[in-house]
Formats: sequence, C-alpha cells, structure tokens
Amino acid sequence: MLIIHYSPVLAQTPTDSLQIRETVLNYLEGMETNNPQRIEKAMHPDLAKRTIAKNKEGIEYPLNMTAASLIGYSKDFDFGLFYKGDIDPEVPLKSEVTIYEISNGIATVKAETNKFEFVDYIHLGKLNGEWKIINILWVMTGNTNKWMNQE
Repeated sequence: MLIIHYSPVLAQTPTDSLQIRETVLNYLEGMETNNPQRIEKAMHPDLAKRTIAKNKEGIEYPLNMTAASLIGYSKDFDFGLFYKGDIDPEVPLKSEVTIYEISNGIATVKAETNKFEFVDYIHLGKLNGEWKIINILWVMTGNTNKWMNQE
C-alpha cells in the first residue's frame, strides 16, 4: 500500500535566516534598551512565554507571560536584574542566535547573550510574509543575577 502525503511546501527564501535573526534581536535588544516597539515588532499577539517556576512549597509549575505583559514590562522594567553577576552593564549586548531548523514557515531557535543569565528556546512562524515569535520557553542558566538574589 502506498500512502502519499500532500502538504504545500512553503519555500524558505535566502533571507529567511536573516529575518529570523532580526526578529530575535528585536526581542532581546528591545529588552536590553527598554524598547517596547522593538519587542512588539518581534512578537505575535498570541505569544506564550513560559518558564518553570517553584512556589514556596517547592512545587514546580509553568509561569506564563503574554505578549501584552512582556511589551508592558519593557517600558520601565529593569531587565538589568537578569544580568550575570560579573557583567559590566556598559558592555555592549552580544547575542548568539542559533537556528536549529526552518521548515514550511516555522522555525526553532536558541538565543543566548553575553549579559543575560538566561537562555531562550524560541518558535517562530512566518505570517503574512513576516517572522513572528509565537512561543518562548526560557530558563535561568545560573544564580548570580540580581533577580535570583532578591530578598
């Protein structure tokens, strides 16, 4: 028995990788500079940003953030609280964006920086010709930052 699966192929253009990288940088650099316009440009309105948190009893649960809340925080939140403890705040932000796969209008990316003490695993979708971040699963990569050491 021969089963033929048909699905329309959305061709990856030579600029997709550049556009994906630009979208991720709008998100990261938008946080670094408190620029809600850059973050909004990168996000799909239905964004789901999550991390695994722990309550006072030690029970782990997914902590959720929406595009609206991330954009709102970006106006005046001190994202420097997430800097690695030994980083000079004046050092320029350098981001490493690793594209794992681009396939049929979706992409999977890992993003890290020299300053922030977290890593993001990002899913993007190409909607109406633009790459937008739809999902982010993030994790702290250490415990030297001010956010982790709040009283």
